[in-house]
Amino acid sequence: MSLGKSQRKSLGGGRHWMRGAALLLAVAGTAAGLAGCEYPDDVTDPTAAPTRAARAAPPPPPLVDPGLADAEQRNLGKLEAVLGTRPGGIVLGGTGGIGGSGIRLSKVAVPKGTYTLTAACIGAPNALLMVSQDGLRGGGRAEMSLDCGAVETTRVELRAGPVQVQGFRPGTGPGAGEVAGFWIVPAAPGS
Repeated sequence: MSLGKSQRKSLGGGRHWMRGAALLLAVAGTAAGLAGCEYPDDVTDPTAAPTRAARAAPPPPPLVDPGLADAEQRNLGKLEAVLGTRPGGIVLGGTGGIGGSGIRLSKVAVPKGTYTLTAACIGAPNALLMVSQDGLRGGGRAEMSLDCGAVETTRVELRAGPVQVQGFRPGTGPGAGEVAGFWIVPAAPGS
């Protein structure tokens, strides 16, 4: 069927009208969708009371007790005398306060082998030293109980990889300058 020129013109006008109506419906739908959204005002009424009270700044951190620092320094001097001369070949070692959260030292890579752990503590009745490494017996750690004032020694089997040593004083009371120290050296053959 063939349409005349006038008939084609009226159909073409209908297409423009349909496109206009579709565009109008799309704009109206978007406007209706956005009208349901809520956006907070950035502008507030300066005469309105605040809806929530401001919080006070946290208190400043407590100052280090000079008496505690002096006690720790005295105990570190005594600890050096108890532990004796540091041997050569230390793989990991250190000293520090064991009150509160204790001391933590680590090394990223330790070769596989048998090691001798030597440790002591001063200023507390006892302390605990833990060597942590994936793969150690007892859930990945070895524990050493220390009677302060004496040197304790034990053997530890380590696999190649990272190792962490933590020392602390059992109890929840405030620290009083307690200290501990340790070193890990390769065990002598046949010992």
